[in-house]
Amino acid sequence: MSLHRNTGKVVRTSLVMLLLSALAAGLPSLLALVDREFVLGPWFWYLTGAVMAVFSLGSLYSTLRHEFRLEAADTGLVVRCAEIKADLPWSSVAAVTIERPHYLDGNASPAVILWLAPGVEVKAKPNYRTKDGSRAGFQLISLDDLVESPDEVVATLRRYGGEKVAVLARPTR
Repeated sequence: MSLHRNTGKVVRTSLVMLLLSALAAGLPSLLALVDREFVLGPWFWYLTGAVMAVFSLGSLYSTLRHEFRLEAADTGLVVRCAEIKADLPWSSVAAVTIERPHYLDGNASPAVILWLAPGVEVKAKPNYRTKDGSRAGFQLISLDDLVESPDEVVATLRRYGGEKVAVLARPTR
C-alpha cells in the first residue's frame, strides 16, 4: 500500500510566497505613484522580493523534481524519499517509528523515521540521529505532508511491518 505526499499543499504555499515576493518587489513602485517612499529605500524591498522569490521557486522545484514513494508490502518497504532510494525487505528494517523530531519544538508534527538493521547499507547518508547521537536513521516525511491521515499511516505500516512499527508521538491532525 502506498503513502502519498501532499504535493498540492507545498505547491500552493510556494505560489503564495511567489505572489508575496512580487508584491514586496512592487511596493516601492506603488508608493512612488502616490509620492511616497520607504524609509529604508526601494532597494531593501527589491532585495526582499528577490530573496523570497528564490526560496519559493527553490521549494517548488525541489518538490516537483524529487520523487516521493513510500510503499509498504508483505515483502518490505519501497522507499524513494529523503535521498534514499531502496527496496528494503523487512529483515533489513530494524524499526519504523512515528515520532516528533527532537530538534523541533513539542508542537511539531510527528515524522516517519526509518531505522535500518545493523549491517544494512544504502546509498544515502542518514539524515536523523537519536538525541544522544547513538543511532542513525532516515527521517522520511512529516505526517502533515502526507495525504493519508496519521491513523491511516500507522495502520498501513503496522499491517505490513507488525512489531517493527512503533508510535512514539501521538499523531494528530
